[in-house]
Amino acid sequence: MKQGDRNTKKFHSTLKWRRARNELHDIVENGQWCVDKEVVKDKVRDFFKSRFVGEEDFQIRMDNVSFNSIFGEDNKMLVGDFSEEEIKEATV
Repeated sequence: MKQGDRNTKKFHSTLKWRRARNELHDIVENGQWCVDKEVVKDKVRDFFKSRFVGEEDFQIRMDNVSFNSIFGEDNKMLVGDFSEEEIKEATV
């Protein structure tokens, strides 16, 4: 796996094994094991939704922070196209 993903039987069997190992088939709900596929999906979705949805009242304020800005020619250079000469200079 570290050497790349050559399209070999060993590579595909390793992936198949990892997928099977990483699957979640059942979950504990209220002290009881639940094996219903839809309930497991819903519980996992709810868990991650609650972990990654931020609270609305918590916001970082950055009113007194100043950032350096890029203007004019510097901006044009950064967003503009490269010439063939610039590409040759970069590869030397």
